[in-house]
Amino acid sequence: MLRIASMAVLALALVAAPSLAATITETFDSGIPTSWSIVDNFPITGSPDYSAVPWTVNDLEGMDNYTDGLGLAATASSHNHPGQYDVSLITPTFAISTLNHTLTYRINFQRVDVFEAFDTNISINGGDWITMVHETTTRGASYSDAPPHVFMGIDMGFYGAVPGDLARVEFRYYSTYLLPMVHNEYVEIDDVTFPEPVPEPVTLSLLTIGGLVLLRRRRPV
Repeated sequence: MLRIASMAVLALALVAAPSLAATITETFDSGIPTSWSIVDNFPITGSPDYSAVPWTVNDLEGMDNYTDGLGLAATASSHNHPGQYDVSLITPTFAISTLNHTLTYRINFQRVDVFEAFDTNISINGGDWITMVHETTTRGASYSDAPPHVFMGIDMGFYGAVPGDLARVEFRYYSTYLLPMVHNEYVEIDDVTFPEPVPEPVTLSLLTIGGLVLLRRRRPV
């Protein structure tokens, strides 16, 4: 009986705790994953009810992958969708460790005015977003996969993330120019590498129930 109980607890622990040295690289080759979140930051005062620009993948926008990555890239294009916009693409929750606290990604960002920006933000343990990169400079060749290629590497520990913290990263594409027919350019990101996401709570609940059922079945009469 004790042996079976120990095995059930061990199985739960192994699934509940992410491998703190493991990383995942999201290539977006199957589109935007369902585990990621797309958040429209409108409405705000003096703005429309929703952003004109969606987060999607480059082929759905009729664009190539300009990041120097293979396959598809996550894409938001003001050029294809004129109008006001403020949209975020957010990773699943992941755990920070001493061995793994770096975020990397490829980027091609084109802008045409001083109001257009692309931010990379982090939220630690459910806290407010902290801006790690505020991008207001064109990155990479315009509508081309020719050099220069831009590969970003960010030490999340520099922004307060310590081992044991749970974090999410937000890629936010927006314009502060609040007039109806904003017509800017685009951003593409690819090969986003970050610590392995933690399991979904529903998975843990099912495992817990399964472990209890197992114990109950083996309990002596």
